[in-house]
Amino acid sequence: MSFFTDPTPYFDEWRARGPALVETPDGQTSWVISSYDDVVQALSHPALSSAIIPGGMLNHTDPPEHTQLRKPIARAFSTRRVEALRPRIEEITNELLDVWQGAEEVDVVETFAYPLPITVICELLGLPEEDRNEVRGLTSDLLNPATMAEAYGRFAAYVQRLLETKEPGDDLITELRDEPNLVNTLVLLITAGHETTSHLIGNGLLALLRRPALKQSLIDDPILIPEAVEEFLRHDGPLALGVGRVTTSDVVIGGVTIPRSSQVTVSLGAANRDPSRFPGPDVVQLGRDPHVAFGHGIHYCVGARLARIEGEIAFGTLLRRFPELALVAEPEWRESFIRGLASFRVRPKP
Repeated sequence: MSFFTDPTPYFDEWRARGPALVETPDGQTSWVISSYDDVVQALSHPALSSAIIPGGMLNHTDPPEHTQLRKPIARAFSTRRVEALRPRIEEITNELLDVWQGAEEVDVVETFAYPLPITVICELLGLPEEDRNEVRGLTSDLLNPATMAEAYGRFAAYVQRLLETKEPGDDLITELRDEPNLVNTLVLLITAGHETTSHLIGNGLLALLRRPALKQSLIDDPILIPEAVEEFLRHDGPLALGVGRVTTSDVVIGGVTIPRSSQVTVSLGAANRDPSRFPGPDVVQLGRDPHVAFGHGIHYCVGARLARIEGEIAFGTLLRRFPELALVAEPEWRESFIRGLASFRVRPKP
């Protein structure tokens, strides 16, 4: 069974070995850090650099450059700003689910989990509606190990054309226009702004439909939905493989010395299934300790609050409007750096 279909056996093996040099599912040889405590330590360690590729992208920079790049983006994604998006997110959610009324079967990915977050991020950034299919293709190729390098050039070219032709407006591209490394920043925001949330919705809904008792408890008591979103992120979050780092000196993690200039994979998915932190990690259980699905430390996901709001609204509206929603067949997983479903068919009503 491949990592993309079921990463759990890989997580178990990595944690059993501790920090170790392995061939990762993306075909690279890397030191893998996988226990919860080791992952938290690694994500805060000053000698584990995020600058694994050149170009000045926010998630691949270290302080002070990272601090300078993150500050305006953090302002743009402030809690007050993203909370103000709730009415529009609710409107988009209901418009998408209107299509489900009277349908015998629907594909969750195509009709809901993908269009919801891409509509939100495109409107927030100011991307033209007619570009959304192109953006989807670019992000899909960017996150595919086989096409990543070539896709980045095409994506950067698209963003550059957008910056040259777009009229100023009430959007984040206009607000960030004078910031440094804007092309790289926008590639990151467009990709992370919809891919991860799309798979939070898809993966979480699959987990929910496989657990009728949990589904009914959320229908009966919707106040629990934010807790459920957190548990879906922990249980089967989009960043299963994790994030890359490179050592700038010898580093000791989990009692193991990782040599200077080593490639390191910090597995967020493995940490979130660590039984020493989360007893019975394969069980979906509300009220657990905090997870690391959004990372930890200075690179903690700047869009985490927006993703949570979209998840809460998506699950809350789905369960209110379609309480008898049921899985039709086993879904298909896609091969990507972001763990998610390629197809996921459900029956809105019996």
